[in-house]
Amino acid sequence: MKTFELYEALALGELSNLAMAEEVPGKINEKNQPRIIRYANEALLELYSRFLLKEKSVLVQMLRHITFYHLLPRFAMYESSSNEPYKYIMDLPDERFIGDVIKVIAVYDHTGHVLPLNDEARHWSVFTPQASMIQVPHPLEGYALSVTYQARHPILVHGQNQDIDIPAVLESALTAYIAYKVFSHMSTPESTAKGQEHYAVFESKCAMAEEKDLVSTSITTSNTRFYNNGWI
Repeated sequence: MKTFELYEALALGELSNLAMAEEVPGKINEKNQPRIIRYANEALLELYSRFLLKEKSVLVQMLRHITFYHLLPRFAMYESSSNEPYKYIMDLPDERFIGDVIKVIAVYDHTGHVLPLNDEARHWSVFTPQASMIQVPHPLEGYALSVTYQARHPILVHGQNQDIDIPAVLESALTAYIAYKVFSHMSTPESTAKGQEHYAVFESKCAMAEEKDLVSTSITTSNTRFYNNGWI
C-alpha cells in the first residue's frame, strides 16, 4: 500500500460520508491530508508496537567510562549534525541509524553469544532502563555489542507517496484506527460514538491477526558487514 492508496481507501470507505473525502475519484482533500498523515503515523506506531513487524540490529561500541548507551541518532558515528563527544553507535554512510527503536529484544556480545537481559543475578547482564537505552554495568573497552530491537515504521511525510509496509491483513486495522482518530476529534456525541465503533473494528482486526497468527516479522540484518570487515 502507498500513501495515495491509503487516501483512496479512506475516501471510499471509513471517511466517505465526511467533507474531507472526495468520492470521485476517491481522494482526501489537500487541506486534510496532513491530519490523515499524522493519524496514520500514530496508527503505524500502534501496530508496530503491538506486532513484531520489523526487527533490526545496531552495533554499539563499548567504552570503559560509559555504562549507559542511548540508542539515539545523535550518538551515531555518521550523524554529522551531532556534537556529542562520544559516538558509540557504529552505523555506516549508506546504513544510517535513524533511532527507530521501540523495544530492545536481545543483546549479543562480540562472539555472537546472547547476553542475559535485565537479570540482576547475572554478572554480564545488560539492562534496559528505558526503551531506547541499554545499561552495560561492565563494559569492555574496544568491543562491541549487537543490539537487536523491535523497530517502528518509517515516518510518513505529507506530500510524498511513500510505501506503507504492513501485512495486507492489517490494512483494515490501519484505516479503522485513522477513522477512530478523525471521528474522536470532531467532539460531538455522535462522532465520539462513531469513533468508538471504528476503534472496536481496529481491536477486532488485531485480535483476529493474533489469534490466527497471520503476521510475520520482517528482519533487517543491517550492519552485518562490520563482522565481515573485522570491526569486532
